[in-house]
Amino acid sequence: MNVTLNGRMGGPETGVRCLAAIVMLRPKLKAALAPLAVPGLATLDITLWLGGSISACAGPGVEASAKYYAKKETLDVVISVPRAEVAAMGDAATPEAIAACVAQGLEQMPLSAAARALDLQAMREAIREVIQPVARQAGS
Repeated sequence: MNVTLNGRMGGPETGVRCLAAIVMLRPKLKAALAPLAVPGLATLDITLWLGGSISACAGPGVEASAKYYAKKETLDVVISVPRAEVAAMGDAATPEAIAACVAQGLEQMPLSAAARALDLQAMREAIREVIQPVARQAGS
């Protein structure tokens, strides 16, 4: 499965805090999802909106929306992370922290009837594996 990850920053401080983590996460997501085969889904296109001083981007928590294009076999997902959660990541967000936001968005995104027919469980599990290094470090 192909995957794209784009970041949209809600302020200049958000770019400083999160851009490097998004860039480092891209190859990890691509490696985790490349071996997966989901019938009817060739591309997962993720746009991550991260709140900042100019645009808060979301309500009180991570929000997500999705649109499935059956003919193109593409699932476009937009995940919005509010300013408070971005600020809680500290001065330099980790790829795993960004992956946790992506995973949370993918878990709660509403799906159309056509998209609900896709078996997305393996994709969600693969993304959770990217998050595991944070859990191991916190438990140490």
